[in-house]
Amino acid sequence: MNNTGSRLPYIGFGLRLRREYIPAIVAEQPPVDWFEIISESYLGDNQEALRQLEPIRARYPIVMHGISLAVGSPWPLDFDYLKRLKALIDTIDPVWVSDHLCWSGADDVQGRMLPLPYSADTLDHVVPRIREIQDFLGRQILLENVPMGRCSPTPEIAEADFISEVAERSDSLILLDVANLHTTAMDQALSPEDYLEQLPIDRIQQIHLAGAVVLCDSLERAEQDDSDPLWELYSGLLMRLGPVSTMIERMDSIPPLSGMVAELEKARCAANTLLLR
Repeated sequence: MNNTGSRLPYIGFGLRLRREYIPAIVAEQPPVDWFEIISESYLGDNQEALRQLEPIRARYPIVMHGISLAVGSPWPLDFDYLKRLKALIDTIDPVWVSDHLCWSGADDVQGRMLPLPYSADTLDHVVPRIREIQDFLGRQILLENVPMGRCSPTPEIAEADFISEVAERSDSLILLDVANLHTTAMDQALSPEDYLEQLPIDRIQQIHLAGAVVLCDSLERAEQDDSDPLWELYSGLLMRLGPVSTMIERMDSIPPLSGMVAELEKARCAANTLLLR
């Protein structure tokens, strides 16, 4: 694995690829810059899913986003999972691969993205595991921040400092979820602006931006002193970093593809307007 220490190429504005959208994407080729797939949906012998993905992969860049690495878990790395993930990477050749900076719980909470205890001991545990994963996959990975709840204890290391240390010491990259950042800042009484200032500029590769239907009208609302806090955070990031590859997502529902494409275009235009100011 090459030690780059810098961001990968900018690829614009993307959407989460949902199976409900596939027929329309193949037929209409909407103006989306790229698509993000959930890695686990294509692992193993899911040949039908791979077959459906092929015409989309031929037209659009694909990035892979996983939910199973559990880089902070106390248990050994799951090399059966990593072998299947690497085989999928070799098949799809994604622009990049991401997962979450978290640990997954025991069987009764499997699938939950649980925040790590941000401490020196955790750093010493997590960093070698990330390096081992990247060496095995032969590429850098992106790791996404997960929300820290109100009941979580005050960490030994501030979350932004912890994320920065992980990225620098493991030579990994950052997938910044703006909604998760906002949740953590509110629940932990943190300044989101100070949080952003602590993150390494050259490591932030991708942004998840949720609730685009609300966010994309916020430039107009800002002129009325009624701006959306998530858009404020996103705007601050863009002003500090310049263009960052951004995925618009909706977690609460699966709206029609045409609606998501329209939201993506609003977000793209708003971001471009902001960067040209």
